[in-house]
Amino acid sequence: MSVMTPILRIRKVLRSIGASPEQADEFADAMNDYPGRRELQLMLDEVFARWFNRIVFSVIVIVGLAVAIIVAVD
Repeated sequence: MSVMTPILRIRKVLRSIGASPEQADEFADAMNDYPGRRELQLMLDEVFARWFNRIVFSVIVIVGLAVAIIVAVD
């Protein structure tokens, strides 16, 4: 297992394929701005939780309206 962080490994790979130090630094800095696996998973969990809450609320409203209509018709 490497001691280097993924960003340093990316920089090293870019240098090995012929990028200048400035280009490798710029690319590594740009990649560092993207969310990591954990941050992305947290964002996805939050989105799914929000959608689940909306769907449950919508089902409750639809069932409530259906019951109200049935009660009103009788």
